[in-house]
Amino acid sequence: MNRFIILGASLCLYSVGQPVVQAHAAAQGGGNATIIAEAERHAAATLPDPHTATFRNVAVHAMDGASVVCGEMAQHNPPPDGVFRKFGYVQGQDDPVVFSGRDVPTKIAFNDVNSWLNDSIKLEDLEEMGCVPKGTYNRYNAQLNQVMSQRKQFGVN
Repeated sequence: MNRFIILGASLCLYSVGQPVVQAHAAAQGGGNATIIAEAERHAAATLPDPHTATFRNVAVHAMDGASVVCGEMAQHNPPPDGVFRKFGYVQGQDDPVVFSGRDVPTKIAFNDVNSWLNDSIKLEDLEEMGCVPKGTYNRYNAQLNQVMSQRKQFGVN
């Protein structure tokens, strides 16, 4: 009889402890979901219509004691060859880093130089955040520098 009482008490204690374990596991996964939702909200705010953002390849990793969210976004229903913009977000900051994903053209108009330089800096930031592979910025910057060195300004080479 004592065995049944002990078995019954053990089962009761086991069943009481299960929701706590499940709640803890949900909180662990829920933490990443909250960070991802925060990152997507901030990244989408950089688009002309934030409500139409489509996200893919979104992941969270730790860096220097902070949570970093990396992923890609585009306007809603992008075409198959559409460009997904890479983004990175550090939890608690207001401004995500968003790289346009545009390929370096063969010529860059004088008025567009600053835009291209700023975009390359964003790619460097994404590399430092661990959102793009090492060397991505160097390859992109080498292409950009090559085009910039061949550019004519005011008709002078």
